Amino acid sequence: VAGPYATKLLADAGADVVKVEGPEGDPLRRWTAAGVDLPADEDSAFFRFLNTSKRAVVGTVDELAAGADVVIGDGGLDVDGLAGAYSHLVILTISPFGRTGPWADRPATEFTLQAACGSTGSRGRKDRPPLAVGGRFGEYLAGVHAALAAVAAWRVSRSTGVGEHIDLSVLEAMALGMNTYGPLFAQLYGVEAPEEPSFRHIDHPSIEPTADGWVG
Repeated sequence: VAGPYATKLLADAGADVVKVEGPEGDPLRRWTAAGVDLPADEDSAFFRFLNTSKRAVVGTVDELAAGADVVIGDGGLDVDGLAGAYSHLVILTISPFGRTGPWADRPATEFTLQAACGSTGSRGRKDRPPLAVGGRFGEYLAGVHAALAAVAAWRVSRSTGVGEHIDLSVLEAMALGMNTYGPLFAQLYGVEAPEEPSFRHIDHPSIEPTADGWVG
């Protein structure tokens, strides 16, 4: 979600965004929350939301990079090759832990990243197990960080002619936006820090019980 949402924000702001897909297409074209089969010629609502106002092409990033100002992709982008061929290019990669470091190749999901950043331990009632935030919130948060970083780097590149590589870690974005920082919270609001390592709280409105199930 992070990359498509970042580029959706850029498209909403007036950028000309080209989405590069392989011959099989983006898997999100067929994804639905209910797991239903879509007609062959119909994209999912989720895909349409994330990719509105973009142009989609089948090809490779290398074929289009020469005419681009910014390339946004996952950790598999050939950063060195692109930077060597196009010195003006801003390259932004999004991966769970960044492209380097001891956790670079560690498996991760939105669920495990919420636990790793400290968010999960602070959520839910104290008499129940901790809760994760629904709705892939952390991935959207990383997308916001990516869009802002891309615009900032593009402004520099436009004036200097020199691009750069931005190595965005989803975990770091989530740690900034989803960790409640219990001791700091206590200081700000003039209360004693709890004995537990972190606060436990419930967001309202959030995911709530109803007569026939749950609603977000």
